[in-house]
Amino acid sequence: MIKTMRVLPLLLALFAGTALAGEEQNVTADCTPGISYWSLLGAVGIDYGSGHLRLDRMYALCLPQPAPPSESNFAYSPDSGGKLATLLKGTDGATLATYVWSAENISGLWEMSEYKVLGGEQSLKPLAAGKYTLEFQLEGTPFYRFPFAVETLPSDDPYQPPGTRYFVDGAWSEYGNVFYQRNDPQSSLRFSVWVQDKAGHAQQKSLPYSAELLRLRDGNVIARDAGELRADQHWRQLDLLFHGDDANAYLKAATVLGEDGAYRVRFAVGGTTQGEYEFRVAAGRIQLQGRQLERTPAVERIVDYLYGGRYRSWWIPRTGAAAQIAN
Repeated sequence: MIKTMRVLPLLLALFAGTALAGEEQNVTADCTPGISYWSLLGAVGIDYGSGHLRLDRMYALCLPQPAPPSESNFAYSPDSGGKLATLLKGTDGATLATYVWSAENISGLWEMSEYKVLGGEQSLKPLAAGKYTLEFQLEGTPFYRFPFAVETLPSDDPYQPPGTRYFVDGAWSEYGNVFYQRNDPQSSLRFSVWVQDKAGHAQQKSLPYSAELLRLRDGNVIARDAGELRADQHWRQLDLLFHGDDANAYLKAATVLGEDGAYRVRFAVGGTTQGEYEFRVAAGRIQLQGRQLERTPAVERIVDYLYGGRYRSWWIPRTGAAAQIAN
């Protein structure tokens, strides 16, 4: 079966869905303003041919109701009401562009649906290879930052004029994600990765993939997934669902939660390992790590706000990812 990657998961269902009472591992929502990491990975991109930054619909949470009244349905608006802005900054901290959003509160989640560019769209310039940061501000005060990188390749398409092709990198290659529905141990364990075909000409590839879930105590592979995926020049979300001994049944989260210790997901495309992701279970719970920990400053913390903050997923750093991005 060929899997098609999704740019965005079902965000509204995940963020604002009605939760069932009595499920395990409920979490308390940290009502610090932030931007959903899920929506950032789906909304931030770059035009493959022109190098212009692309920002699509994304979701903020725990924003205060702005004091200035708005003349539209959007409490935050470029023209009236509160000011919610995204500043594109270069390595030296200089502001390269400012996007001012229209945002409305939908069941407690702020949908950032459209924006205006300070200085007009004509002021936007292509991004050179290098590192950048999106800084989100409320009334001029920063509350969240999302770093990313731009990489380039020369066009090798014989049917197109010579030029440069542009790609974003960062969190898409740095993290995988563990999730199980409503944090119910009897739900299927899902592991998500992001896949891209980085090439100097536009194409879509069908590639075989495989994934293994290992228990590090004894090195045993306790579950697998395999199939074909389609990849192109944009990052696409691929959801892995593991099978144990029964190829017709998905692995339940309870299988992993039932034994404390370290686990590793190994993901390969075309027979080549693309990443390894390690996480630990203690007292029957998957442990948070890295920038998802509460001690991380709120402006840098990975924001995970599923089902209105009732549940969570776990962002797992890819082994060696930081070193790769730094090169």
